[in-house]
Amino acid sequence: MKKPLIASILAFATLLTACGGSTPAATSNPSSGTTAAATDPCGVPVKGKCPTEAQAVTGAGATFPGPLYTKWVDEYNKLTGVQVNYQGSNNDDAQECQFISAAVTAKPDGLVVSPHSQTVLDCAKQAAAGGIPLILINNCGTTASGQSYIAYSGAITCVGQPETAAGEQAGVRLKADGGHKLLCVIHEATSTSLRDRCAGAKTGFAGNWKNLVIDNAKSNVGSATSTLQAALTADPSIDSILALDPDVAKNIVEAAVTGANSKAKIATFDLSAGVVADIQSGKIDFAVDQQQYLQGYLPIVFLKLFKSNANTVGGFDTVKSGPGIVDKTNAAQVASLAGQGTR
Repeated sequence: MKKPLIASILAFATLLTACGGSTPAATSNPSSGTTAAATDPCGVPVKGKCPTEAQAVTGAGATFPGPLYTKWVDEYNKLTGVQVNYQGSNNDDAQECQFISAAVTAKPDGLVVSPHSQTVLDCAKQAAAGGIPLILINNCGTTASGQSYIAYSGAITCVGQPETAAGEQAGVRLKADGGHKLLCVIHEATSTSLRDRCAGAKTGFAGNWKNLVIDNAKSNVGSATSTLQAALTADPSIDSILALDPDVAKNIVEAAVTGANSKAKIATFDLSAGVVADIQSGKIDFAVDQQQYLQGYLPIVFLKLFKSNANTVGGFDTVKSGPGIVDKTNAAQVASLAGQGTR
C-alpha cells in the first residue's frame, strides 16, 4: 500500500490510503467512536497518480455535524476514488488525541483536525511539527494569547466559521428582529468556541445581554431545561435567546420557553432537520449556518492538491464556510437540500 494521503480530525481525523480496490463504501455514526471506510478504483487520477487514503477522527455528534461528515466521505470517494476511514470521539479529548496519534503512526500525507479544545489543538500541533501537512476545520479560533489556531498549530489553513464574527451577526439579527435583552446559553463550560460566539453576539446585539452557562447541558437535558426555565421566569424581560447548538435549541430552549410562558425569540447556531422545520413553523427565528458539509469536503480537496500540485489555500488564514443565515425566506430550499444529505 502506498503512503496514506490525507488524515483529518474534527474532534475528527481523516487518513487517505491507496486506491484501486472495489470495496463498497461504508459509513458509521461519528458519535460512536467507530471507523467508516470507503474504497473505489481511482475515478480522477491527478497527473497519473492515484490519490491515497484519509482517516477521520471526530467528536461530531449524531445530529450535528456527523451526518454531513459521513456524506462528504461518500461524495469525495465517488469523485476521486480515495479511501476514507472515519472515527468519532464524541468530544472526548483523550480519545481524539489517541486517534490523531494513530493517524501519525500510519504516516498519512495530510491531517485535518477540528480543534474543539486546546488539548486537541496541541495534539494536532505535534502532528504538524512531525512534518504532516495539517488543515484545521470547524473551529477557526484564537488561543488565550490571541494567536490564531492556524499560526499556533502550523496548519496550512482552517476551513470553518470565525466564531466571534458569526456570533456578532447573530446578535445584529436578533437586535434587528426587535430584541432588547439577550440571553446566550453556553452548554459546555470549557468550550472556547462557544464563549467566542457569545462574545460576538454581545457586540452585535449592542444592548442588555448576559451569558447563562449550563455545563454538560446535552447530557442532562431535564436539569438544563429547569435551569433555563427558572432564569426566564425570574427575568421575563429576556426577549431573545441564542442557543449554540441545534439539539440545545430543540430539546432545552424550546421546552424552557414554553415552561416559562416566555415570548422570547429563539435563534441557534447550526442546523438539524428539526431546527429547519421549526424555522418554517416560526418556533425558531433563524439559525446561523456554518455549512459543515464544506468543512468536511474542502479540506480533503485542498490536501489532495497540496500533495499532487503543491497548492496551498487560504494564505495561512481561514477559508470561511460561514456564517450564513437560514430563516423563513430560505428554509424550504435548505430543507429540500437537507433531504439529499448535503445540508
